[in-house]
Order: sequence, then structure tokens, then C-alpha cells
Amino acid sequence: MHAVQIQSAPPCELFPPWRRAQLAVERHARDALLPPSELRTTSFLPPRLAERVADWFTGETPAPADSVRRSYRALERETAWLFGLVRGLGVRVRYVRTEGEPYGAASELSAELRRRGTMTLATIARDDPHPLLGGAEGGVVDQLRVVHDVFGHAALGVGFDLQSEFATWLQCQTLFSAAARPAAFCELVGAVTTYVMTGDKPGLRADVPPADLLAPPR
Repeated sequence: MHAVQIQSAPPCELFPPWRRAQLAVERHARDALLPPSELRTTSFLPPRLAERVADWFTGETPAPADSVRRSYRALERETAWLFGLVRGLGVRVRYVRTEGEPYGAASELSAELRRRGTMTLATIARDDPHPLLGGAEGGVVDQLRVVHDVFGHAALGVGFDLQSEFATWLQCQTLFSAAARPAAFCELVGAVTTYVMTGDKPGLRADVPPADLLAPPR
């Protein structure tokens, strides 16, 4: 793998957070949350860890073991529940199948959510289906991405750069059980980190990371 150089700098795009979404995270978190002010201003993903994540995600993909399937079943159940919380905030999602992404910056997404309670998502139905979660429009993959956008990017007020993405993970992981968290890491950290590190959008993968990759940052 030819990794690109990344800097251990804090999130580079900051904008007003959506307080209602953040309050929902605080109400339903299973573990202690890092303060939003810390997640918005601290570099938590060192280059060496980013390289390890990308190496794992682009490695050989074995057939999903029973432990992987269990984690993904837990992720599917919990994502449906969390998506219900998002809908409880009044969020309405428009799914599109056009090329490219609906927003040029996360600030646009967050502003729309704060002002109108709406967002646009490029559905997985335009791409190849997920190995375990399928490819239905509005299905579990789309729901997980909405949860991530609302309770991560919009709630914290951080962008789409690599440190921002990892900050959203550190917040969103607290919403998942220990059973679902490994699968959630694969979906919310593995693909994004690999894309930034390699410059190529990777295919979807159904796997769980080595336990040390899930360890809290020091």
C-alpha cells in the first residue's frame, strides 16, 4: 500500500454544532463521552494508527466467521434503534443515486439539519451491496450513515477530513454495544481511513478489526 502523508492536526473544518443531536447522544451513550470541545480541537488519530487501519482494511478478506456475523447482527439491530432516535428529532432523509456526494462540505449538511431538519444521502443502492448488510435504499447501510452524519458530524460540528471522521467515531462508538462496536468500526472507520490513506475508494468489507485497533486513544 502506498500511504499518503497525514498530519496529526486537529479537525480542520469546524462549524456550529447541532445541540439537539448532541443532547440525544449524551442521553443515550453507553459509555462516558469525551467532551465535544476536546473532540473538536484534538488530534486523536496518529499517522501510524491510520496506516494500520488501512493495512487491515485492504488485507485479505476471509469468509465472515461466526463472530463477524454476530457483530453485524448486533450492529443491524442497534442501527435500526438509533435511526429511530434520528427520526424522533424530526429528521427527514432524501436518498439519491447520482454520482458524487450531495454536499461539498459537512457544514452544508449540518446547516440543513439545524435549519430544516432535512438531509440528502447518496444511497448504497447506487453501488454494489454490502457483503452482509445488503444494498437496499433506506436499509441498514443507509441508516447507519445517517446516524453517523447526525450524531457525529452535525452534533459535533466537524467536517469530512480524517481527524474529523475519527472524532465522529469516538463519539458514535459510545452509542453501540460491545457486541456491535467491532462491526461499526469496520463501517465507520475502516473504509474512510483507507480512502484517505490510499487515494482509492475501497470496496465494502464485512470484518472486525484486531482488538487493539478498537482500544481508546491515549
